Amino acid sequence: MRNPLLPFFCLLLLAFIVTPNRALLAGPTTETAVLPVWREIFARPKDPLADLPAPADNPFSEAKARLGQALFLNPRLSGDDARACVSCHDPERGFTDGLKRAAPRDGKTELANAPSLLNLAWSKHFFWDGRADSLEDQAWQPIENRQEMAGAWPKIVADLAADHDTADMFRAAFGADATPSKTTVTQALATYVRSIVSPAGRFDRFIDGDIDALSAEERAGFRLFVGKGGCAGCHWGWRFTDDRMHLTGIGSIPIKTPGLRQISKTAPYMHDGSKTTLDEVISHYTSLSGDRSLSPNLVRPLALDSQDVRDLIAFLKAL
Repeated sequence: MRNPLLPFFCLLLLAFIVTPNRALLAGPTTETAVLPVWREIFARPKDPLADLPAPADNPFSEAKARLGQALFLNPRLSGDDARACVSCHDPERGFTDGLKRAAPRDGKTELANAPSLLNLAWSKHFFWDGRADSLEDQAWQPIENRQEMAGAWPKIVADLAADHDTADMFRAAFGADATPSKTTVTQALATYVRSIVSPAGRFDRFIDGDIDALSAEERAGFRLFVGKGGCAGCHWGWRFTDDRMHLTGIGSIPIKTPGLRQISKTAPYMHDGSKTTLDEVISHYTSLSGDRSLSPNLVRPLALDSQDVRDLIAFLKAL
């Protein structure tokens, strides 16, 4: 159930961003005092996998998630059997590919940076431009995109049906009479992606009350994150995203706020991959002008000294 006090805490968060209270945000003693406020905003569910949200026409099941994972790794979903979903979303890279932009099949078409797939079960919009409103609607689009996987459904379903082990997995996931189809493939892929959840880490122990789980530098970075840096204006909650669309000074259309979990693994950054390091990301935000078209959530001017930048990056790498 949604915490009825959450709107209050969100307003409190915004108050700290707009007018940082250094007395409240400074030092280990006051860190402990203010921690319950941040716990309400940033606390991770004890077991996120225990109650994954899913649409009524595609309820979650372990069998469906296992099938989805197998399909995620299967190059038969591509037109030339050369690519799979994992080609752009590598678990070792935080479910990204480490490239500035995803590699197009023709070698020249400009694609977006491959976004991380972590913690998408709770999202409301998908793709950088938010054009899909469910994981089911998202899953088929890269398969059909001529510059991504260029898959053709008649070939895909025939190849999957001809593999006895895969056909058995479809029956286990969807029932004795189930066969591969565009619907069952996308439902299985969506179910698997819902199960991709970032692991708990030191930040979660910190929010739970273990102040020493973060170093002094990381704690200073957290104070900047929720204070004068204003980062929490868009990156809040245990997934560190507001799931909204914002103009951030790169490109001309609003872009979905990415989650920040495992961010040390997901470079390069931004929807166009234009920032290679976290230093470059922060430099971008400190250089923004007073352009009124940009998101009002962005702090401008953003004044951070070199120590602030080091502290903030240390915190981000702890997520």
